[in-house]
Amino acid sequence: MLPPETEDQKGAAAGLASETADIGTRFTPGVPAPTMYAGASHLLEAARDASKCIFVPRGDLALGTLVPFKGRRAAGSRRMRSRRRKPDPAAGHDLEALFRPQSIAVVGASANERSQGYEFVQGLVEIGFPGPIYPVNPKLDELLGLKAYPRLEEIPGPVDFVISAVPASAALEVVDGAKAKGTKLIHFFTARFTETGREDAAELERELSRRIREAGIRVIGPNCMGLYYPKEKITFDPVLPREPGNVGFLTQSGSHAFRVIMRGKDRGLRFSKVISYGNALDLNEADLLEHFAEDPDTEVIATYIEGLRDGRRFLDALRRAAARKPVVVLKGGRTAAGRVAAASHTAALASQQAVWQAAVRQAGALEVGSLNELIDMVVAFSLAGPAKGPRVAVLGGAGGETVETADICHEAGLDVAPLPQDIREALRDKMPHAWDWVGNPVDGSILGWGRFEALEVIQLMAASPAYDLIFANARGVEHMLNREDGEKIFWNAIDVLKRLGKENGKATVIVMGEPEFRDKRRWKAAMSAREEFAKAGVAIYPDIERAARSMGRYVRYVAERQEQQ
Repeated sequence: MLPPETEDQKGAAAGLASETADIGTRFTPGVPAPTMYAGASHLLEAARDASKCIFVPRGDLALGTLVPFKGRRAAGSRRMRSRRRKPDPAAGHDLEALFRPQSIAVVGASANERSQGYEFVQGLVEIGFPGPIYPVNPKLDELLGLKAYPRLEEIPGPVDFVISAVPASAALEVVDGAKAKGTKLIHFFTARFTETGREDAAELERELSRRIREAGIRVIGPNCMGLYYPKEKITFDPVLPREPGNVGFLTQSGSHAFRVIMRGKDRGLRFSKVISYGNALDLNEADLLEHFAEDPDTEVIATYIEGLRDGRRFLDALRRAAARKPVVVLKGGRTAAGRVAAASHTAALASQQAVWQAAVRQAGALEVGSLNELIDMVVAFSLAGPAKGPRVAVLGGAGGETVETADICHEAGLDVAPLPQDIREALRDKMPHAWDWVGNPVDGSILGWGRFEALEVIQLMAASPAYDLIFANARGVEHMLNREDGEKIFWNAIDVLKRLGKENGKATVIVMGEPEFRDKRRWKAAMSAREEFAKAGVAIYPDIERAARSMGRYVRYVAERQEQQ
């Protein structure tokens, strides 16, 4: 039984309640945030160690509490299961069919090359969308070699998918035209609805919602970048990669969609689909999670969420998705400042953080705190390879850097295991001048990066059953270019590193950021090496700290999943 509340706890709880305690509400102008349930200040006590609590939903929007638990069973867990709500019937729609249109119209297409109305059309043309593309603008006769039409209704053929890049005031007209053409899906890039905080804009969004329901049309958005589906030759920007991959990303933020795709590209990630869904007027985070969970092309799911349409349904969808695939979750609006920003960005009212963290953890997903951390974890899940344990072999670095590396790895929960006796004996035969100096981490200043001895140590450690994962710190490897036959030595080392994990079936990461020196020749070689690693599907991290933190969480995640099976 929880103890009586102190005055300090009551005051803190009142502050939490005034911000928001609900992980499933949306912002509506003039409607106050929901108040926290009675006794909510005890949440503060439980939240001090959310890893020792279980989240118990309450009410239609998954308002809940944290209940302390011991061991695997949790107080309230049976109650939570018995009250679990069935999936929303709308989730039964075949989203995959919607995401494979035979024809696309861009309403608000523009000849202005700096406009999104131009880039939507340009992207579809350049990626090679195989079906008809219809620019719609009464002021255009043609765009990029395509005949333009003044209105949707005047397009001669069917239109499966409409992209709207017109002002909000024209959104209802877009719905009427799409209904006339039998359109199945509309993406509203169109913004300035509820997220503005204005009552007239909120009323327009409500009317838009009513119209699309009457028309039987599904909607992505409004206020978003929409659908990136490279396998089906659909993109919202012509610069995005054309090759498909195994990562699915759902995001309320359009800019985050672009950043994750482009930053991920430089590290070898490719995507099955990226869906930027903005205000979630119709299709929301639960719909998309359910879709990615079933999608055979998606092996890893990443999410950026600011607010929820239906908290309880979301948690059910998250639990089911996380049971099948790794799910990485980034929550926007974790702080008071972030909650204010979220309300004006996508009209989202953000969650109370302790409740959110416990709910995500309980669902089996992995929460991260930044976009870089999200990308780092997706790289681990998608590219690093199998992690059978925490014993890490660390290769490269010099002097104090190896000491710092050992500390960082240990603090991340990794075991910097010493060299086993069989490797020491092999080194004594191969390098009698230095064998007793060599340890883990391997000090590159002793052996010299790229020489036979260093590459031999790398391969011996990677092949040894004493290690579960391999870190190769290749920062500064470009310095070997100054040696005799430096070019040959450099690329030989890169080739060995590319093959390490694949040859030994172990999780392997390469630490290689931008060169610290701006010598043109060395800088170009280092960047070319990073590109080679990315093309080879090798997990790349810019520094040892991010690599260790990510792989530590990755190893723990894999171990926990194995325990549950």
